[in-house]
Amino acid sequence: MALRDLGDRVPLLRRMLVDPPHRVVRRLIETGTGSGLLGALAGRPIEALRIAAARGLGVRTLHTLHAASAPDRIAVVDPRRALSYREIDLEIDAVAAVLRDHLGASRHAPVAVMMENRVEYATVWFALFRLGITCAHVGRHSTPEELEFVLERSGARVIAVSEETAPVALALLRRRSDLDLRLLRAGGGPQQSRVWSYDAAIDRQRASGVQLHVEKGPSDNVVYTSGTTGKPKGAVRDMGAMGATELLRVLERLPMHAGDRHLVCAPLYHSSGQVFVLLNTALGATVVMQERFDAEDTLRTMSQQRIQNLFMVPTMIHRVLDLPEEVHARWPTPELRVLISGAAPFNTALRERAVQRFGAGTIFDFYGATELGWVTLVDGHEMQARPGTLGRAIAGQELGIFDDEGHRLGPGEVGRVFTRSAQVMVGYLRDRGATDETKLGDWLTVDDLGYLDAEGYLFLTGRARDMVISGGVNLYPVEIENALSKHPDIADVAVIGVPDVEWGERLVAVVVARGDAFDPEAVRQWARSVLAPAKIPRQFERVAELPRNPTGKVLKRDLVARFSGPPQA
Repeated sequence: MALRDLGDRVPLLRRMLVDPPHRVVRRLIETGTGSGLLGALAGRPIEALRIAAARGLGVRTLHTLHAASAPDRIAVVDPRRALSYREIDLEIDAVAAVLRDHLGASRHAPVAVMMENRVEYATVWFALFRLGITCAHVGRHSTPEELEFVLERSGARVIAVSEETAPVALALLRRRSDLDLRLLRAGGGPQQSRVWSYDAAIDRQRASGVQLHVEKGPSDNVVYTSGTTGKPKGAVRDMGAMGATELLRVLERLPMHAGDRHLVCAPLYHSSGQVFVLLNTALGATVVMQERFDAEDTLRTMSQQRIQNLFMVPTMIHRVLDLPEEVHARWPTPELRVLISGAAPFNTALRERAVQRFGAGTIFDFYGATELGWVTLVDGHEMQARPGTLGRAIAGQELGIFDDEGHRLGPGEVGRVFTRSAQVMVGYLRDRGATDETKLGDWLTVDDLGYLDAEGYLFLTGRARDMVISGGVNLYPVEIENALSKHPDIADVAVIGVPDVEWGERLVAVVVARGDAFDPEAVRQWARSVLAPAKIPRQFERVAELPRNPTGKVLKRDLVARFSGPPQA
């Protein structure tokens, strides 16, 4: 039996083959030194060893380690307050003790967090890591009904809210008087039954002087999928299993440095926002929280705060690039080193504009998912050399393309994209059936379609559920969207398939036009130079804005429902 075949049967051996120990050691030295991470922790080696022995290494001890090496550096800041690494380390312990000793949180009683981006979101989240208690993230715009769904699925009976999101939780309490739910509220608001003031609780806990015992073992993090095709599912990942190896694998290809300044403008309840907070906290960075995205305010913050790395979904990048030239001149970003996108398709035309504005060495994209973790990475130079690619797998990740019968496909062949690594989700919370549907042995998929080229670069062609079969031909919307996005009269576009008596399905391009004039026939004629005849939409529909969820994904089911039926005159 070949060694690689044996590796398929023995996970530990497979991981060693995918990322051999000598490469791990070399990465530790080269990347740890190049990013400044080893140097940042080397100043207090004895203290670092003491912390590691007492509390372990991983997400639970990131702030404690940096509190020992750079106690006065600002760890996190929002418009209300700023905390140094020493201060946030103490506050995380206090929050953890309040949750455990006064609000009844435990390994059997998860905690939900529903807040806008703010300091307290981070302190509660990291407190739950230290306790080994499951954290379920809830979108800050959730309705009482959506909150109720998450609470029922997760089993959470404690929820951390802010003055902005508390009314939703209180409305649920009024409607469900039988619900055993306690609130920890950050910000203002009167004290109420079952509602604890964050500030008052922390002050009392600090005064008590009780030290926190940090738990070891799993720290489950539950992020609910976007729900573009139905009810969201809670993807469970054990964040306690994340360590230095995973961090350095990313830093090997992403130029983030110790002590950077990172801007959080994407929702923190989404996995992409979370992963960059974790990465930057591991690097001892200053994390700047923006409560909500506004294009000009974000650019101003990037300039004034000297931001060096940030994550944006493509819609955000689009809106920043659309700002007038005088606004860009007013708020320059010379220190920006990493602008990375993801969570939604970053089409070729938008990539080209971003590269032109910020430079090919600054723009990055990646393939990943809440369920899969971080799988690939591509920089602006590779984007230009291989238009449309999402890059190669990072170390420790394996990519495979499989057909519907479970056979692995070769270079250039389109099939479902699967990945396997130590970072994939544990499963969907309390949904064994949905979990099993994602698996092929120890491989996992989120139903994306795509192919690998001969050099291992990944290209997506769409979601399996989005594939259009028209006249017996398989058509992939992402490819068509990338082509149409280059037309000068098209600002944004989504391609869908709707039922058709003659063709089975017909392609519909839903377009946000750039300017008042838009001639579908002229676009159709132009498309013949870049698309095969079967890929040219039979129908063009103009809208003022594409429906998107908070992470920038187009809600194609809404468009299918709207434009199904005979073509509109």
